[in-house]
Amino acid sequence: MFHAQIGIADVPSAALAELRSAGVSDDDISTAHALQQRQRAAGVPVLPLAVLCGVREPQRRMSGALSATASRLAGSPPLSRKPHGSTHITRRPVWGGSVRTGDVAEAEFVRPVTSEQRKQLTHACYRMFEHGRKLAAEARSGRELTAEEHRLTLFTRSCRDMLIRMLDELHYRKGWCNPSYETLMRWTGLGRRAVHYCIQRLRDLGVVEWIRRYIYTRDQEMGARSEQTSNLYRAQLPAWIGKMIGLFAPVPADEAQRRSEALEQHAQMLATVGAVERRRLMPADPAQRAALILAAERAAERQHSEALCRECNPCTPPHPNIKSRKKEKWNDPSRVILTPDGEPLNLTGKLNMTP
Repeated sequence: MFHAQIGIADVPSAALAELRSAGVSDDDISTAHALQQRQRAAGVPVLPLAVLCGVREPQRRMSGALSATASRLAGSPPLSRKPHGSTHITRRPVWGGSVRTGDVAEAEFVRPVTSEQRKQLTHACYRMFEHGRKLAAEARSGRELTAEEHRLTLFTRSCRDMLIRMLDELHYRKGWCNPSYETLMRWTGLGRRAVHYCIQRLRDLGVVEWIRRYIYTRDQEMGARSEQTSNLYRAQLPAWIGKMIGLFAPVPADEAQRRSEALEQHAQMLATVGAVERRRLMPADPAQRAALILAAERAAERQHSEALCRECNPCTPPHPNIKSRKKEKWNDPSRVILTPDGEPLNLTGKLNMTP
């Protein structure tokens, strides 16, 4: 009893009260606490006192072993080789990964901007510019900025004007914004190098995305050829920027649930394809890869829980076992067996005969 009181004194008060309220004796609590000390000394995972005492069931550790679906995604890194373009016989270069104009991939990339979205994005542009100037002033005064805050300081006035002009084009042309560098220079009054700088900064911030395009033409003199044409752009507001400038609105619960289910379905789809196709489809962004792996693990965890706690439907009849099937088979009145004399034998009457 003396050793039990020494062990009880070392147990945390909150855990001790929980176990005592569950009806666990002090001797069992001290024994479980001593087992915990031996687990810590051996360097193995330490189980909670409630699990050792039988109050709670052990939970499956997600970080210890991934499910089969998540393991396939985690073991499929994206392709590191970037596609490079080539030069046609007419000495006209074409960028690798370009999309042919009029293709399905081009139409899927288009994202129209409504009047309300243009209004919100335009307001966000001005807020980003003002907040970036404020952060730049704080950096000059000696404050150390974070990586995201430093990225926002690169959003200059030229970037703001170019993005606002793109938003107008996206609204009026239903998402088809494909200006050339010369058109962007005419819109903003900047030089070609400044336009290239602004486009790269907008892409680094995540507010602008684009795909390269090419056209396929035929000429009597040069024959068939592929020519690089203008890029196709679309705009968006990343969540981290909206949160930083004070425009972040929490996603509704139903929308968050829909996105989570869609991500789980996408992760399960990637796990079913071949290894080569999976590597091609896996995103290169580490955050997106981690989100897919976690979604696959959530789906596996939910399926495992549903398999353990699935209840029998009272409207569904129980599955017949072997004995019941045999009994039904031999008690079937329509079953007729002939005797050696050729006479029909009624099994029902035989089975119901009393000695």
